[in-house]
Amino acid sequence: MVILYSSHPEVIQSWQSALKSEEIHICHHEKALLLLLQTVTSNVVLLLEERHYDDDGMEGFLDLLQTEYPYVKTMVFSHKPNYTQGSIFLKFGIKAYGNTHMAPIHLQEALKVVNNGDIWLYPDFIQTMIQTLSSQKTSLHVRHDLLEKLSHKEREVALLIKEGLSNKEIATREGTTERTVKAHLSSIYEKIGVKDRLALALLL
Repeated sequence: MVILYSSHPEVIQSWQSALKSEEIHICHHEKALLLLLQTVTSNVVLLLEERHYDDDGMEGFLDLLQTEYPYVKTMVFSHKPNYTQGSIFLKFGIKAYGNTHMAPIHLQEALKVVNNGDIWLYPDFIQTMIQTLSSQKTSLHVRHDLLEKLSHKEREVALLIKEGLSNKEIATREGTTERTVKAHLSSIYEKIGVKDRLALALLL
C-alpha cells in the first residue's frame, strides 16, 4: 500500500500519475492519515510533503510515525530539499528524501529502492554526505586491503569517490568520459562487494 499525504491537489495528482500501478490511498489531513494507519500493520509506504509543517512540527510528526507506526516506510519530499534538513529527517528513520516535483521515473525508482529495504537520497545529497564524511577522516583510514583488489585506474577512481567527487568531476580529473568512469565503478562495486558509491566511500 502506498499512501500519498499532501494538502495540495497538484502534488497528489503528480504522484498518483507517476505511481498509477500501485495500490494508492490519499490523505489530505493528518487526522485522516493517522486513522488510516491504525487499520494497517505492514507493507505501507508513506509519501509525505514537508510543507504541512514547520521544522519543529515536522520533527514531532516524524517522531510520532517512528514510535507509533514503525512499520511505515516514510518518504519525505520538499520543494527545496537541502542537506541540512534531510540530515535531520534521516535521524527520525525516514527512508527517502527528495524533491516534491521529481520526474516520474525517479519517483518510481525511489519507491522501488524503499520497497527493497534500502534508503533513497538524491545524488547531490549523497555527494555532500560523502564529502562531509571524507573531511572527518584522514588518509590513515584508507582500506588498503580493499584497494589491492582493484586495478591501478580503479584505485584512482575509488579514492576520488572517497573524496566526494561526482562522475563528471572524476572524468575531468582523469581525462576520460563519464561512461568510462561508470564502467570502472561497476567493476569496483563488484570486486569490493558494495552496491553504490556511498557504501564504497563509507567502507574506504
